[in-house]
Parts: sequence; structure tokens; C-alpha cells
Amino acid sequence: MTTPNPLRLARKFARYSAALVGAVGMASMSFLPASAQDMPELSLKFGHPYNEAHPLSRGAQKFADIVKEKSGGKITVTVYPNSTIGSSRDLVESLQIGGVVDFALVPTTNVASFYAPLDIFYLPFIFRDREHAYAVADGPVGKKLYEDMLKKTGIRTLAMYESGFRTITTRNTKVEKPDDMKGVKFRVVNNPLNVATFKALGANPTPMALSEVFTGLQQGTIDGQDNPVGNVKAFGFDKVQKFITLSNHQWAGIMFLADDKMWQKQPEAVQKLFQDAALDTQAWERETLNEEEAKYLSEMEAGGMTVTRLTPEQTKAFQAAMKKVWDEYRGKLGSELISSVVETK
Repeated sequence: MTTPNPLRLARKFARYSAALVGAVGMASMSFLPASAQDMPELSLKFGHPYNEAHPLSRGAQKFADIVKEKSGGKITVTVYPNSTIGSSRDLVESLQIGGVVDFALVPTTNVASFYAPLDIFYLPFIFRDREHAYAVADGPVGKKLYEDMLKKTGIRTLAMYESGFRTITTRNTKVEKPDDMKGVKFRVVNNPLNVATFKALGANPTPMALSEVFTGLQQGTIDGQDNPVGNVKAFGFDKVQKFITLSNHQWAGIMFLADDKMWQKQPEAVQKLFQDAALDTQAWERETLNEEEAKYLSEMEAGGMTVTRLTPEQTKAFQAAMKKVWDEYRGKLGSELISSVVETK
């Protein structure tokens, strides 16, 4: 009997082991989506001003989770809530500069400081209801605005989340008619349109970053503020405010923005992943917000907050008082843009 050559056996074993390892590697790769195999290694930052419990914050985290999963773990998006890497204005400035933050959630009214036509979203009472706001934000009017904004600012819009229709909260004054706002020290978003809106009601508008509002209300620097129900609850404003009026004077669209310099560096598969994930989470965030808003309102009412629901006649009184804002901004925004929004079905 021929004795096996130990060297030959070792070589055969080595070839077999290499083939086995290769087969196992190929098998494990087959479990990844085809596009994930070609994804680059990326570590990105996503900033926003919202509390972790808010649907907006959860939507941002959901986006990060989807991107990580679909990229096979190669692309990591770290979410920074609560203005931890900058206020809304800071985030927009960072996106313009490039290389500081990659994604951000910012209200249209803050972005309007950099691209004025976005003020159209905050013209008081321009939207009939949520469906009208969605039709504008997602349709031809919105897309045209986002394309023009990209050309002029270098900031890309991937989606439009929302925080809902804005309400009025106050410490001591039950607001049922425009005259109730006279002399009230009132926090507004730092945007001339928001200042004009509450000056029209006779209030004393005080621009202030969202992250500073709770302390301002608590210390009496301001007596009231306007925010959607979800923000009032998430930021604890109901703990330092006694009254809330469901005025619905403005719809708060929250822009899902991206640094276009970062975007342009990515292969088409990565761009598609980001765009698809942004739109998927847009749908989830809107649905979740609307479901939870009624719950938040019930909790605040049970906690002692007085809720005022305006009648159609009372709403008309607020609309009439804010007509001067339309007159002022018709020249700034253009009658054509305003008509295109009003006429959107």
C-alpha cells in the first residue's frame, strides 16, 4: 500500500479550505440586497430641534434605521435631536456650507429666511385642511419651489414632514377673538412673516428659538406662543400654559433637507436609497402625528389646560384681522404663487 504524501495532503486540504471559505463568504453575501453589496462606507449626521418622543424625531430615527438596514450596515446616520448640533437656523446655514451636517429637519418658516418664496407655506389661513397642504407640498407647486431653492441655495429637499396646524397657547388669557391677543408678550419664529402675523392681532411678538421657549414661558419672559399640538405636548409647554386655542392659523411643514454637496458625491444607488427612505418615513410621520395629536390634546385637557375650539365665525374674525398680512406679502410672494396654492385641489 502506498503511503500518502503528507505535503500533497496538506496542499489538497488548503485548497479545499479556501474553496469552502469562499463559498461561505459568497453565501453570506447573497443574503444582502444586490445594491447593498455596492454601497460605500459612510458616516452621516442628521440634526433637528425636536424632542425624542415627537413623531418628527422618531421619523428621523426611522430614516436612519432604514438606511442602515438597506445598506447592509455600511451607511450609518447618527441622529442629533433637541438642537444638540444647532438651532433650525444653524442647521440651514450648515447645509449651505456643506460638510458639517448631512440631513436636517427644519420648518419651512426657518428655511424661508434663506429662500423667501417658502413664506407661502406660512401665509395665515392659506391652507383649507391637511389634504390641501399635502397637495401643495407634494405636488407641482412644491416641486417647483424645491428645485428653485436647490439652484439658489445648494440645499436639496427630500421630503416634507409636518408638525400639524399651529395653535395659540397663553398663560393667563383665554383667546377667542383677535382682541384677546392685544398686548400679549408672544413668542414667534424668527421670521418677518410670523412677526407680522401676530402684530396684526395686536400682540407683542418676540422672536425666539424653539429650544428656549419653555424657559421663556416658565420665567415669564413671554406669556404665550404658537405651535402645533404635538410640539406643545412634546416640549412640555402645557405645564407652563393654562390655555390653548385651536386656531389652525398656519400649517407647519417640516422640510427634510440634505446637503447637496454630499448628495452629488454619492452613487445613484445611494441617492435612491436616501430618497426612498425619506418618502417612506414622510408617510409614516404624517400618519403617526395625526393619530397621536388627538391623544396629546386629551392628555393636556385632562391635565388642566383649557381647550378653546373656534367656531367658523370666530375663525373668520381671525382671518379678517390677518388680511393685512396677505396684502403685505402679495407683493413679496407674487399673486401668481399665491393663486397657484389657493387653487390647488
